[in-house]
Amino acid sequence: MDDDPTPLLIAVATSPAERLRLAERLEGIAPVLLVSDLDELRRLLSTAPDESG
Repeated sequence: MDDDPTPLLIAVATSPAERLRLAERLEGIAPVLLVSDLDELRRLLSTAPDESG
């Protein structure tokens, strides 16, 4: 079993068409998080579950 962490690619694309194009191009390469803007990314990161307890 491979214990190396899997990289996560985070991409920002304002249009749904561009996010779809990126998702199709990156499929199978790495896990991808596509967001529409940096505010959306900040909201996702700020609501991440706390792993400390």
